[in-house]
Amino acid sequence: MNTVHCIGELLIDWVCEDASSDLVNGTTFVKKAGGAPANVAAVVSKHGGQSSFLGQVGDDPFGLFLKQTLVENGVRTENLVESGDTTFAFVSIQEDGERDFTFRRGSDGEYAFESIDLSVIESGDIIHFGSATALLDGKLKDAYFKLLQFAKRDGLFISFDPNYRDALITDLEQFKQDARHFIAESDFIKLSEEEAHLLTGEEQLEDAVRALLELGAKQIAITLGSRGTLIATSTHHEIVPSISINSIDSTGAGDAFVGAYLYRLATLGFDPERLRSDIEYANVTGALTCTAYGAIPAIPSRQLVNETLGGK
Repeated sequence: MNTVHCIGELLIDWVCEDASSDLVNGTTFVKKAGGAPANVAAVVSKHGGQSSFLGQVGDDPFGLFLKQTLVENGVRTENLVESGDTTFAFVSIQEDGERDFTFRRGSDGEYAFESIDLSVIESGDIIHFGSATALLDGKLKDAYFKLLQFAKRDGLFISFDPNYRDALITDLEQFKQDARHFIAESDFIKLSEEEAHLLTGEEQLEDAVRALLELGAKQIAITLGSRGTLIATSTHHEIVPSISINSIDSTGAGDAFVGAYLYRLATLGFDPERLRSDIEYANVTGALTCTAYGAIPAIPSRQLVNETLGGK
C-alpha cells in the first residue's frame, strides 16, 4: 500500500449554521477542521489507506485541535510544523445555494521546503498538490515547486487540484500560469467546470478538455455537480453520473472526491479498465460529504460509500 502525501493548508473552517445566510447576516458559527489537502489526506486514511500531511498550523489551541484531528483520522503528521497563528476560513451557504467565503490567513504560507523530511516519501507514493492558498506568494509556493521537482525526479505519481478561490487570487494571470505548469507535470488533475474554463480560456467544455490534454494532462476529472464527473484521457472520454442527495454543505466535496480516487489508486494501483468504477466510488464519496456540515467531520466511511454504491 502506497502513501498519499498531501501538501498545503490546514485551517479552521468557521461554518455558519444559519440557513440561507451570507457572512454579513450569519450569527451561529461552528469550528470545523478544514483545508483542501488536509481533507484529501483524511479521506484516504479514513477509507483505510495511508496518508500524510505536509504543512503548517499555528502554535496555538487551534493548531493543536487541527493536529489532533489529523491524528484521530489516521493521518501521519511528521511533516506538520506548528508555528505562528492558525489560518481561519469563514463559510456560509447563501440563499441561492452558493458558498460565501472569507479568509484570515495565518502561518500556513510560511511552510518551507526545508521543513520536509523527504526520507519518508517512498517509491510508488503519491504526492497531492491541492490548496486554495499555495499559489499565493510565500514560502509555501516555493515548497510546492521544489516538491514538484523532487516528485518528477523520483518518478512519483503527481496529483493536482488548483482549488481556485476568487476571493484569494489577486494576480489571476500568475495563478493561471502556475496552475498550467502543474497541469502539464501531473499524472492526475481534478478541476471544477469553472476552473476548466478559466485555465484554458475555452467556453465549451469539450474544447477545454482538449486544451488540458494538449497542455500535458494525463488523467482529467472535471466535477460537474449533480451531473457527475467528466473523465478524460488521451484515449477515453465520458461523464460518470453521481447520485441524488439532499445537500446541506458542499464544503470539502471536491476534496472528498479526490481523496477517494487517490485512495483507490494507492491501494489498488491504476487500471484503465477500473477507471469508471473508481470515479463512481469518488463521486459517491463527494456527494455524501455534502449531507453534513464541515469537511473532515462530514467524510463518509468506506462502508457507507460501498453500501450506497451497492444500492444504486
